[in-house]
Amino acid sequence: MDLIPRVLAVISAMLLFVGVSGNANTEVAVRQELGDSVVSTTQAPTTTTSVYVAPATALCGQWWELAIEAGWGESELEKLDYIMWRESRCDPTQHNTTLNKDGSTDIGLTQINDRSWCLPTRWYPNGYLQTIGTLAKVGCEELFDPFTNLRAAKAIYDYAKETSNDGFAPWRV
Repeated sequence: MDLIPRVLAVISAMLLFVGVSGNANTEVAVRQELGDSVVSTTQAPTTTTSVYVAPATALCGQWWELAIEAGWGESELEKLDYIMWRESRCDPTQHNTTLNKDGSTDIGLTQINDRSWCLPTRWYPNGYLQTIGTLAKVGCEELFDPFTNLRAAKAIYDYAKETSNDGFAPWRV
């Protein structure tokens, strides 16, 4: 009886290591490892997830897949990559508190300006990004989260594209 849990543990470990790929080689590898007389496996249905791999020339390639999940199109990633590099050197914890003459700050990967996009204004009493549902709270702290920052940057891009026909205009690219 002690053998069954051990066999199941080995099968689980092998499937995690090899990956269930929908290919008969997975079953063969498990059967060879354990011996045909000990166990037989059946293939689980496979699911494929899209993993976007940034080109080797990308400066902030570690964020490209997350950017796609946040709504960015593949055709926009090269400029977005440049923006993330120029603005934060790919570091989501960056917080510019000194460079803006008006006293505003810039936050996160894409250095979203607090005064323009996430603080209350006369047009958006809760902040623009809060009004459109990108941020949940008044203030800008959520923009330190890379996914939230990329979603917010995409919302800003869409707004600029709609109003000026240049989505990257807020970053002067």
